Amino acid sequence: MKKQQYLNYIQKAVIKGRKDYDAATERWRENFDADYMFGYTSPGHISSQLHMEGLLYRISGENEYAQNVKEGIMLPIKLAEIFPEEIRLKRAEYHRGVPLMEPLFQLHAYMNSYLDIKDTGILTKEDVEIVKESVVRSITPLIFCPEWGAHNRSMLRACALVQAAAVVGESEETREWVKLADYLAEESIGRWSIEDASHYIPLWLFACIMYAKWRGIEDEYYSKPQTKYYFDYITHLITPEGQIPGFGDAWFHSDWQIWVACIEMGAAKYNCGKMKAAAHKIFEFGLKKHGGELSSGICNYIAYAYKWSSDEVEPSDIEFSTEEVLDELVGKKIIFRNKDSYMLYNFRDEGKYGYIPRQYLRTSIPVKAEKMHHGHGDENSIAHLEKNGNILLHESGYREKLPNGKYRADLYHNKLVFREGIKDTSDGIFNALHDDGFYKHVDTEKIHFQSFDEVDYLRTRNHYLPLNLTWDRSITWIKNEDVYIIIDWFEAGEDKEITTGNVWHTQNAVKISDTTYETYIDTVKRSQNDKTSYENKKDLSLLLEFLSDVQMSSAEAIRRNHGDATIVSECKTGSYKKGDREMFITVLTPHDRSADAASLTGKLQIEGFFNDKDAVSLIYDNRIYLTYKLNLRYGIHPFKEDRAPAYNWETGKIKYGKITTDADFAYTALDEESCRYGMFNGCKIFYNEKALFETPRYTARDFLLEEFRQIEHKWRCWSGTAELK
Repeated sequence: MKKQQYLNYIQKAVIKGRKDYDAATERWRENFDADYMFGYTSPGHISSQLHMEGLLYRISGENEYAQNVKEGIMLPIKLAEIFPEEIRLKRAEYHRGVPLMEPLFQLHAYMNSYLDIKDTGILTKEDVEIVKESVVRSITPLIFCPEWGAHNRSMLRACALVQAAAVVGESEETREWVKLADYLAEESIGRWSIEDASHYIPLWLFACIMYAKWRGIEDEYYSKPQTKYYFDYITHLITPEGQIPGFGDAWFHSDWQIWVACIEMGAAKYNCGKMKAAAHKIFEFGLKKHGGELSSGICNYIAYAYKWSSDEVEPSDIEFSTEEVLDELVGKKIIFRNKDSYMLYNFRDEGKYGYIPRQYLRTSIPVKAEKMHHGHGDENSIAHLEKNGNILLHESGYREKLPNGKYRADLYHNKLVFREGIKDTSDGIFNALHDDGFYKHVDTEKIHFQSFDEVDYLRTRNHYLPLNLTWDRSITWIKNEDVYIIIDWFEAGEDKEITTGNVWHTQNAVKISDTTYETYIDTVKRSQNDKTSYENKKDLSLLLEFLSDVQMSSAEAIRRNHGDATIVSECKTGSYKKGDREMFITVLTPHDRSADAASLTGKLQIEGFFNDKDAVSLIYDNRIYLTYKLNLRYGIHPFKEDRAPAYNWETGKIKYGKITTDADFAYTALDEESCRYGMFNGCKIFYNEKALFETPRYTARDFLLEEFRQIEHKWRCWSGTAELK
């Protein structure tokens, strides 16, 4: 994006904002609620309009913009007269008067516009004092509740405090503001956000950027590896269409304008062409989402994109392939993708860092439905799936009402859902699994991840603490076929009755058989009060097949993401002994909506289960063999003495029909005279007794026997082609 493109949008938005200004103010009056839980908030369009007008004055020097800013910054103190005095007196934080601007989301724009015209001579001394009083009254409530921790609401406070101190001028009070801001920012500058929500991470990053600017520490801030991480994180998240998929608390592509502003700053600071290209793609999809709508709220942040962008940075290719985004400790996300297809998989738990801030939030505000902070019960969940711009799966949405957003609950995500006890499913699987929605605490970790030529393979583990069970989810993407195979396998950690649902969310579902559904999404709600939903492309559908031996499956109408939806699920309930295992297998196949979905079913077959569900082998289209060692303890010797290696080929191998291997995962893709293969964490792989690959044996010292012996060594990964004749 060139600066002129942003400027074109801003100029148009200013004109529209002027036309709508009085009507928007009147709507605010009509809907004013003095009992609103977050307190007094002035009309949001005022600060956004002021920001745009001030920026255009700075660029053009035209007096009209300066006059509009002057009139606008005087208005909040008059509008605040609507707030009843008797209610103000009940709020301790309003002791200096009603806060004239919402301090976290409005005040920065208000202060920017003031600074744009401050030295023009257009403001009288009395005007300046009114502005300073407006800032002081807006900032004061923050002192009463300075939420802290590495999250957006803390850093928005920090950046508001330091910018306000600069506007009001140095005094004993403003020095206290800066001191408080520094304490709040300590948790975030050069550290990791504790949020896992696409709606809130950009707000946190934006606030960090603003704090660094007003605190004069930009060189220090941008030199920190954690800082660059988040700019890269944004860049690697986007879909081929330019969407930032929802995860955690979010609406559809929400806060995209803040992502654009932030990533333009990243592109300029790091001279990164990929970030520059990403900003353009996000902007274009954002306008598409809104039908090209001109909005002062959006433009408030596009003004920052204009200020922070650099035309010196040339955009470069961002066609990433399958990858981790960006690691298994903080991001904990995997994206399967090529130039057409995209799947976002989120396995992030709360994490073991930021304990005290998380505990502070947990004990200070009603957030029982979420992980700290703004994250959903979405671990091991497919958050987004699309192909050629057709959205086939998407996130659950934010909330219908305060305090708890029900869409945060595990049941509203594409994952396994566990409930203690034998649940009655006679009234439907959804009702059987629905509960209070409180967050269930889990620990997660990546087990496997590898991209081969033929397939991409992932396995993550969920230590499900409430029921003391371990749940592994494996996803195999057969890339040329564009088919996703999901294997869910769990092991009971104690004797317990458990009901498990394998749940998938769509908008429409057509039943093909008792275990097969054709699903599709026509529209997506863009927000809680969306009147005109986003129109999805309608070229493709998603075929969903259950291959498990379960008690029942169903498609039920529910409400999700603020609109009509369908939950497609299968359910199994039973009594489990410690060590018992359960398995679910699901196949997802994107296909042309005009095609006969029934003709596409049945391509994946279960060849067999082995050693009490220690392992399973699958065959796709009679030519691609997939083997999974589900119990990773299989073949490992329980040596009591200090002896290694604790494995060998003879005890670790499993004969899966035509395939024999000791690998945790292996695939073999056949053609007429050869086969392509790949394996993960193994010594050997055979097809019909023919060795496709064998790791070389090597000589090691056996310290127990005090002698040398030849042993096998597992290779992390290998792939290749072998002749069959």
